[in-house]
Amino acid sequence: MRYKSFKIDNFRGITHLELSDMKRMNLLVGRNNCGKTSVLEGIFLLSGMSNPLLSVNIHVFRDLGLDSDNDFSFMFRNLDFSIPISFEGILDDCNRKLKISPSYKVITSEKKEMDKIEETKDGNIALTSTPRKVKGINLEFAWRDKIHKGNISVKDKEATTIIDKDYKEELPCSMLSPKFSMIVNSKQMETLLVQKKLDNLISVLKGIEPRISDIRMGAANMIYVDVGAELLFPVNIMGDGMRRMLTILAAVSAMKNGVLLLDEIENGFHYSSLSILWKAIYLACKEYNVQLFATTHSYECIQAFSKVYEEDKSQEDDIRLYRIDREGERHSAFAYTPQVLKAGIEKDFEVR
Repeated sequence: MRYKSFKIDNFRGITHLELSDMKRMNLLVGRNNCGKTSVLEGIFLLSGMSNPLLSVNIHVFRDLGLDSDNDFSFMFRNLDFSIPISFEGILDDCNRKLKISPSYKVITSEKKEMDKIEETKDGNIALTSTPRKVKGINLEFAWRDKIHKGNISVKDKEATTIIDKDYKEELPCSMLSPKFSMIVNSKQMETLLVQKKLDNLISVLKGIEPRISDIRMGAANMIYVDVGAELLFPVNIMGDGMRRMLTILAAVSAMKNGVLLLDEIENGFHYSSLSILWKAIYLACKEYNVQLFATTHSYECIQAFSKVYEEDKSQEDDIRLYRIDREGERHSAFAYTPQVLKAGIEKDFEVR
């Protein structure tokens, strides 16, 4: 199951943005503060729309703690709760829609109507409102012609989802932020070990560390690598490139038939390793049928992304690069096919 297009309205700094013609591997580029990470977060929320806790998780990725329900305003455009957020995605066989709006609680000791008409001192009639405060957010999501609802409140430590008893999420999705991209998931590594897939992974890692010959699981889920020394080395003391490569490829294998989101994919890699990275990801996404969305600021990363497609003998139309531009509050996305991307790189024009 793949996204073909994605639309976002009034989320963070984005008023409106549409991306179309999505492929297996999609790379987002653009200047700082153009909304690349927000696009990934939007796809993450839409893909896991039955899980209200994702609305908290995306803030953890940004090192933002939500201390009160008012902090949910970080999601809303201009921090304005009166402007609802909406996402829509067209997938292979159906559409997904998600709307996020604040949940309010009336702060009054007496039961009164929310709105009432009062006469001002000058004799004019004014419409006033009973004071309210935000009590979490509401999620309304549509999937396969059915409407479901959810709610989450930080203050009351509540996260409830109201869905049909036969509802089952059909789209696995995971997001790796730069903050967590160096943490190798031991369960995912154990799965690769059981599936006898580690040989492929070791072969890839040799491009970064030629001495590596084996990967093993130890006590307390510790992951070790054999680099020919007298003792095995914990992966945690290896270089950033090694750890991030392990994290990404393990995440791809865990998202079989799903979606993986990678923010700042080039972090931790020397530019000379980017071709190894993209080739490994490209092959893994094909093997596990994973759709990838990633962001980058690196021109070398874009070149490596394009080169992987050129070297693929099948020449499937499997990649897209999207340059996101922002002028004031207006956002737009320009899609580059593999041929246009290659021509742009050859002519050395700015595609970031």
